Amino acid sequence: MIKNKDAQIIVIGAGTAGLTAASELQKMGKSVLVLEARDRLGGRIFSQKIAGKVYDLGASWIHGIENNPIWSIVQQNQIETAVFNYNESIYYHDSGQRFNPIQRNIFEKSLDYLLTQFKTINQTEHYSHALEALETWLNGTKFQEFIKSQFQLGQAEQLKLHKMLLDFFKGLAEDPCASDLEHLSAEFWKNEGFYAGDEVVFPQGYIQIVEALSKDITVLTNKVVQRIDYTKELIQIFTEKGECFTASQIVITVPLGVLKKQQIQFIPSLPQQKKQVIQKLGYGVFNKLFVHFDQAFWQSSEGNLVNSINIHNGQRWLNFLDMSRIYQQPILLFLFGGVSATWTEKLSSHEIWQQIEPSLKLIFNDIPEPIQMFKTEWGTDRFAEGSFSYQAIGQTADDIEILKEPILGKLFFAGEHLAQFGAGTVHGAYTSGLDTVKLML
Repeated sequence: MIKNKDAQIIVIGAGTAGLTAASELQKMGKSVLVLEARDRLGGRIFSQKIAGKVYDLGASWIHGIENNPIWSIVQQNQIETAVFNYNESIYYHDSGQRFNPIQRNIFEKSLDYLLTQFKTINQTEHYSHALEALETWLNGTKFQEFIKSQFQLGQAEQLKLHKMLLDFFKGLAEDPCASDLEHLSAEFWKNEGFYAGDEVVFPQGYIQIVEALSKDITVLTNKVVQRIDYTKELIQIFTEKGECFTASQIVITVPLGVLKKQQIQFIPSLPQQKKQVIQKLGYGVFNKLFVHFDQAFWQSSEGNLVNSINIHNGQRWLNFLDMSRIYQQPILLFLFGGVSATWTEKLSSHEIWQQIEPSLKLIFNDIPEPIQMFKTEWGTDRFAEGSFSYQAIGQTADDIEILKEPILGKLFFAGEHLAQFGAGTVHGAYTSGLDTVKLML
């Protein structure tokens, strides 16, 4: 039985943003209570032990360790990590042939050229979405001149290169953006928000960051907030079970998808401008499929130890990551974003495997049957309603500021979707939590 249902400040959501805000406020001597809908802490950080190994079913990476605040927490708490960069890739044609050094050079230089266009796009360039921008550049004279000056390609080779590049960017929209090119702002890569340096993962789970952030914080789990009434001096927070909590100020850190679905009723209703921004911001689904084998068939004659492998099957790229070194077992990780992620939620792991295995068979012989498979389903998770935010068409930094703006000095918002740098990341959620505390002072 909970005896005390009021606090100076109540934080809704025990994810990275919520725990960060709660921790900072408590350090300042504030009375803080965190309400969490789930029966666990971490939100979209979800580490689960399966067959003796810890798998991160939500966030996995620290995206660049240089000056990254999450890396600072790792160092302070002596948490074990492993470097897992995937900028080095192996590419295969649909013929089954690996790109030779010349082909790889052509493809990667062309990719860099187009990525530079996205990174340096300016306000005078108006595109309805990222796909329009990409097609304009691919078919433009500047890119044709670049190709001509750099490489000796026939017309058929140029057409094939164009197709592979277009398909690669379609994959890039899915991972890491959890969207598709038609729904991404043309400025999406300009505001990508990763830090420099190595990317690292957690052999014993990202949950260790959550444990570090939640030290000495009072968190009540299984508290599904249904209604927030801020008409009176004290805010009343009602749960699905009819409980009522009161506070002078609250910090709302539920995922953007939950706000979009209007799972929480606000009394009075949120300002119209805020509601419009909530619907305007991009928020996508991103899922994982872990596949465990009894042998690493992909590490055969060529003896590659590259983390990322890409196969162009003629229609799209299949990308998968070799996680064997992390888990000390032959394990592949397949990543799906946007429409593909939604597709995976309609199928069993075995059905997904049947769909992707033909692409693998273009390259590898005698692929064994998986001995274990499991997948995530963040799109059907009622407490997430998706995975993370992305920069949608027409979305600006001003929109973020509108949503961050406190209401009557009583209601505050935080979360990865409110990070001006690193939206969609754990470090973005962390800095958003810090920024919100500053607004409350």
